[in-house]
Amino acid sequence: MTNRIVLFLLLGFVLFTSNRTLLAQGVTTSAMKGLVLDSKGEPLPGATVVATHLPSGTKYGTATRENGQYDLLNMRIGGPYELVVSFVGSQTYTASGIQLALGKTFESNVKLNDGTQALGEVLVQGNRDGQINKDRTGASTNINNTAIRTLPTISRSQEDFTRLTPQSSGLSFGGRNTLYNNFSLDGSIFNNSFGLDAPTPGGQTGSQPVSLDAIEQLEVSLAPYDVRQGGFTGAGVNAVTKSGTNDFKGTVYTFLRNEQLIGEKVGDVTVRNPDLKFNQTGFSLGGPIIKNKLFFFTNAELTRRDDPALTFRPATSAAEAQAALNGQADGVSRVLQSDLDAIRQRLISVYGYDPGTYQDFTYRTYSDKLLAKLDWNINEKNTFSLRYNYLKSYQQKPPHPIAIAPSSRVQGVNTLQYSNSGYTINNNLNSVVGELNSRFGERLSNKAQLSFSAFRDFRELPNAPLFPQLDITKNGTTYVSVGTEQFSANNVLDQNITQFTDNLSYFAGAHVLTAGVTYERFDFVNAFNLQRYGYPFFGGLDIDRFFQVTDRSNPNFVDLNAIATAGGTRRIKSVDVNVAQLGLYAQDEWNLTPNFKLTLGVRADMPIYNTDVAQNQQILNAPLLDSDGKAAKVDVTQFPKATPLWSPRLGFNYSAENGELTTQVRGGTGIFTGRIPFVWISNQASNSQFDPGYTFQINGTARDFKFPQVWRSNLAIDQELPLGIVATLEGIYSKDRNAAIHRNYNLVTPTERLAGFDDRLIYPAAGPRITPGFNGPDGQFSFLDAGVIVLENTNRGYQYSLTGQLKKDFANGLYLMTAYTYSQAKDVTSNPGEIAADAFQRNPVVGDANQPQLAFSDFGLQHRIIGAAGKRFEYANKRLATTLSFFFEAAQGNRFSYTYAGDLNRDGIFGNDLLKVPATRDQINLVDIRDAQGAVVVTAAQQWEQLDAYIRQDKYLSERRGSFTERNGAISPWYTQLDAKLLQDFSLMANDKKHTFQLSFDIQNLGNLISSDWGVRRVFANNRFIETAYLPSAPNTPVYQFRGGQQTFINNTNLDSRWRAQIGLRYILD
Repeated sequence: MTNRIVLFLLLGFVLFTSNRTLLAQGVTTSAMKGLVLDSKGEPLPGATVVATHLPSGTKYGTATRENGQYDLLNMRIGGPYELVVSFVGSQTYTASGIQLALGKTFESNVKLNDGTQALGEVLVQGNRDGQINKDRTGASTNINNTAIRTLPTISRSQEDFTRLTPQSSGLSFGGRNTLYNNFSLDGSIFNNSFGLDAPTPGGQTGSQPVSLDAIEQLEVSLAPYDVRQGGFTGAGVNAVTKSGTNDFKGTVYTFLRNEQLIGEKVGDVTVRNPDLKFNQTGFSLGGPIIKNKLFFFTNAELTRRDDPALTFRPATSAAEAQAALNGQADGVSRVLQSDLDAIRQRLISVYGYDPGTYQDFTYRTYSDKLLAKLDWNINEKNTFSLRYNYLKSYQQKPPHPIAIAPSSRVQGVNTLQYSNSGYTINNNLNSVVGELNSRFGERLSNKAQLSFSAFRDFRELPNAPLFPQLDITKNGTTYVSVGTEQFSANNVLDQNITQFTDNLSYFAGAHVLTAGVTYERFDFVNAFNLQRYGYPFFGGLDIDRFFQVTDRSNPNFVDLNAIATAGGTRRIKSVDVNVAQLGLYAQDEWNLTPNFKLTLGVRADMPIYNTDVAQNQQILNAPLLDSDGKAAKVDVTQFPKATPLWSPRLGFNYSAENGELTTQVRGGTGIFTGRIPFVWISNQASNSQFDPGYTFQINGTARDFKFPQVWRSNLAIDQELPLGIVATLEGIYSKDRNAAIHRNYNLVTPTERLAGFDDRLIYPAAGPRITPGFNGPDGQFSFLDAGVIVLENTNRGYQYSLTGQLKKDFANGLYLMTAYTYSQAKDVTSNPGEIAADAFQRNPVVGDANQPQLAFSDFGLQHRIIGAAGKRFEYANKRLATTLSFFFEAAQGNRFSYTYAGDLNRDGIFGNDLLKVPATRDQINLVDIRDAQGAVVVTAAQQWEQLDAYIRQDKYLSERRGSFTERNGAISPWYTQLDAKLLQDFSLMANDKKHTFQLSFDIQNLGNLISSDWGVRRVFANNRFIETAYLPSAPNTPVYQFRGGQQTFINNTNLDSRWRAQIGLRYILD
């Protein structure tokens, strides 16, 4: 490995010391380029080109080269700019009003006539996001500051603006896992790199790491053929912060919400809103320290909120519980209030443990953030910026919704929780970034950036006695969750991330050559003590059995207090994990003709694992099998080999003008290399040894494992239409090259099959594990409940999308955009878990759990329609202004799987077996449902009638009769949502300054305010409606019971289906 690293470093040295000419343009900035001609139409070398950023006085200057071309790089985004082109003996050309978009190049071609009199000034009114742009090749979306200020947003988060990307679904882009994006702030890494819960810092606490008021522009790049952009197989999302100017500008603001600003009606159901308090207050201030030289910008923001914990109430009777299951009692759970009271009283009386209340409690969110930035124009050739940001936040949360559970714990129709079942998560951050931009003559420039971020995340448990977590089930699915949250005891994560990037830039005729280097280092200290206080009933504890095992007079009594006490004596585990990544890249942007540009580049990224783990000799000697059934060894001390991952890319842009209208054809193809959530590497380090009497899982990584890679291609046509409308048709296709997949090397290869209609492969009745466990160092037996989970690669998987879009910017301030996207995404696993074992267990299969089928992904929407519109109306001599804006979305594609409630294939995993839909009564061995006294409640014949009716009313199940359901094969109904924003400005002039008081009103899901039947989302009531079990007399012939309702989908009465509003008050100094 050392030799490979040395060779890689030598390659980087050769690239930077070669006499080849080099160039780079940072993705945190913008650029200008163009061609200057003399009066005869010939290229004019030596002409002086100066672009001035008028708000700050920052100048960018150069001289045209021999071919008359000029390039200005690393320019501040936004504007307005003034461009001045001059040459001795020629008229001077001046253009003003130029606005620069993030990552885009503004092109201005100039013809200078003979004479010394200046030409009249040209006012530029261009499309800020550069849809028609000769440097645009791949798929990307730019969100400028006007959109950030005026479009609707309740959460005031980046997600409310990245949804303008047609190929998005939440924070998933192009049908990829949200953890496969790369979020950056001012070009530096700003991910939750460890990969727990949320892809951005502060995401676990529901907090934004940087205030929206500090963001100047956003860009979402799905297929950038610029090789400087990497670290993702989903999308690169880059936010650039604001900077100070020569004018003092500031704002003070507050935003408010309460329960009276939340709708209460979903269809015919009235949902009572518990008390809600939300307040966000902040300020921004920027200006000069030294005019034209040194500038500052700062923003501070506080957020305080209390959210209702539960929006479903328990059923007051068995009839009401059944109505809830049948989809006839929206907002009501099947969980009986009498059961909740009985469970609580039993726990208090027997164990002295109070699980808390189950109604009318709230979850609190607390967030403080600060951003401070300095920009220094050292001289006309060098600029420097320094940015610091800080976040301190926490949020109270319910127990993990799906990890290591018999089924979802999410409160709703099937499940409720108590208040002491949750935890508090803390996310804190300190980050600093320095960036130096330098220009050397007319040909060479350099951009260097160094950043360091320290993330400190930890959890706190409720002020209640420690107690094992119990997932109490009813009819095979989670019913009530109680006890100390199994993932939160002594859970601490410290992350230190260091990044250095240097890009060197040079122009050579029609070529723009690029080379650069980036180094990233990730240091993690993780204390994760899973199930420290016990999780004694894997697969759940049936409610009837709960009352048996908690009865001291019953022979099956379990002393749960003793389990918690014993768990508290286990050692607290903490591990250090270090991973680095070195990247080198080179690129040629070749302007073959004035209308055709070709971009060719190659990038190499090499992960380097610097983590030491003690050997586990028992695991090393254990007889294990790989996914192909061949003998395998797992060495927990070994991490993947340091191997360069190559990413060649090619992009092109061709434009043709037809009168005043332009047709642009663009596209490209290339490989993109991402990262994995580093928690998967930490799993290997933290689970490498045996705890006394407890292990749960061992983790390993294949020696030839590679970071995820996709081969992505796109082709697009942008067409200017009459009236200034730009139409776009774009297709994107991605093919997995090195997708991540988890496999269990401790599973035997299944060879038996079920008897009868469902003939899937099943594991032996004696058990699926090759090795059930080992003796720990203290002699106690440690069970391998989840197995030996190994991280590997697969190339099976693809995603594609086709998008049509129309955009129009009107001179009077009106903006319109609409787009439709059809997409499809398939994989063998969507990696639905942070813990490696969980990612393996929650992947539905047919038969062999180590051989998952290619099926629909968890991510992406099949159909998505979006639209955005905005208009500003000024009146009363511009002292008053009203802005109206809207965002609309209609989509279908939230997918889910139909699985059995049980362990049909006997792999030891509950609920991961895909359903086989019977076509006739004789294809499913239904047995009577009996009560606790043995009396028949529902006969097998009655169950078939109910099941057959249920299948008939479900379109997907009807189509799958006689066949297995597919993973994520079922799809939820269409949903629609219309959001709106109203801004009312009151302005006056005083002391040459404009003072504005602004009222804002944001409303999400406006349709639900107009009608309780509009904007309502439909969700599945139960995707595990058939319970399965084996009888001792027939080990390969399971029996079934139908536990479903009458219809698949019910109205979701949660906040997604109801209108919400937010009121804001702001003072602006401009």
